[in-house]
Amino acid sequence: MYKGSLSGTRMVNIHLILSVVMVRSTRMRILVRVKILCPETGLVVDPEDKSVKGGSVKALVERLTAHDTTDPNYSKAFLMTFKSFTTLNDLFDLLVERFRIQPPSGLATLQLRQWTSRKRNIVQFRVINTFKSMLTDEDILEKDDLYILARMKEFVLSEDVAQVSASRSLLALIERVQKSGETKRIVVKAAQTAPAPLLPKAKRLKLTDIEPLELARQLTLLESALYQKIRPMECLQRAREGVGAKDKDGGSGGGMDNIAYVIQTSNRIADWVAESVLSKEDSRKRAATVKHLILVADRCRTLNNFSTMIAIVSGLNTPPIRRLKRTWELVSQRHMAQFGACEVTLDSNRNFNKYRSMLASVVPPCVPFIGVFLSTLQFIQDGNKDLLSDGVVNFKKRQMASEVISDIKRWQAHTYNLQVVPAIRDYIEECLSAYDETDTRMSSDRFWQMSLEREPREREDEKMARLLQESGFL
Repeated sequence: MYKGSLSGTRMVNIHLILSVVMVRSTRMRILVRVKILCPETGLVVDPEDKSVKGGSVKALVERLTAHDTTDPNYSKAFLMTFKSFTTLNDLFDLLVERFRIQPPSGLATLQLRQWTSRKRNIVQFRVINTFKSMLTDEDILEKDDLYILARMKEFVLSEDVAQVSASRSLLALIERVQKSGETKRIVVKAAQTAPAPLLPKAKRLKLTDIEPLELARQLTLLESALYQKIRPMECLQRAREGVGAKDKDGGSGGGMDNIAYVIQTSNRIADWVAESVLSKEDSRKRAATVKHLILVADRCRTLNNFSTMIAIVSGLNTPPIRRLKRTWELVSQRHMAQFGACEVTLDSNRNFNKYRSMLASVVPPCVPFIGVFLSTLQFIQDGNKDLLSDGVVNFKKRQMASEVISDIKRWQAHTYNLQVVPAIRDYIEECLSAYDETDTRMSSDRFWQMSLEREPREREDEKMARLLQESGFL
């Protein structure tokens, strides 16, 4: 597929998600500053804002559990990205070692008592809180990571840890997660009653039998459910392994990740849109289908479902559809204005600046366009080394990535207050299942051939004669 539209507005193509075009983001530019390696902590810090730029894994863990400073943003970034610079087992070992911190030699009795109350007790409390955070935030531990629970439990039951009062609540949490087999994500659900669905009257559904608003609602529920499943490590791994690494079965990791399913669904919607138009032999029926799909895209826009909106617009903007001049001539200016509003929403100019600004003011729930997040993560990955010049972990890179992931997670915390209509959902899934992601070239060739059959190429004089005839002058 390609960019472009009849209205002349620059358009994002959903297939660009599979080959992300890297753009320079002003927000992600790295300012050149002098970095200071603090010999006491082993951290590389920014002298202006005192933020951590890097450090050894051990130094980063010590900062995570420091007795004299708290930084929620640092803690969140660390736990969200630690798998990109260490392993879960190594992190566990370092936290256990940190819990059993030893006092400096030569302390007098009073000094030892002060060190214990002012440093050791606080460090131990923060180690336990770190373990709690790993268990209460669904996006830190995957199901494959739950083996660590046995080690955590053994640690908590050890004599020195059991003496710490906070360990009892940690033990209860470990046992609860062991019993359920998963950590829990907090999702905000709307309190009010869902709007009544607009049920179709026909028993055997066709696209135009379904009210645009209800079709938009059902597509929103479908895409929202897929978006909810995306995990932070999938975002990081995708950026590290390269574009498209997990988009097909058999890729790295042995299968598709949740991001790949989102991409696949978007591309299938785009293909469904193209075929729905091209399957009509009569230009008036094609125009009616185009107008119906424009209304669905516009309803998706008002529902803050930008993922489906861009998939529909992308399908309508494919060359086999765009070239259907007779079809587009029958589409009213009102519909074209709605189409243009959808295109402008995701204008790719200036690194999607208009879309980013709009998204910042959107009230959840929302299904955002995943391609913008993936582009930014890829830019961070390609523009920053994993290690700083002195061989320590580049934590600033992880901090930037965690900010993007936090944006992704923001929209996962709210669900749509809509009802599933089984008949429409089954119709959508049946339609989408007809498109094979591994055969996109053949689909494009088939769509192009269908387009030429529907409206063969015509010379300019032939076009003028046709327009005069259609207008009643001939």
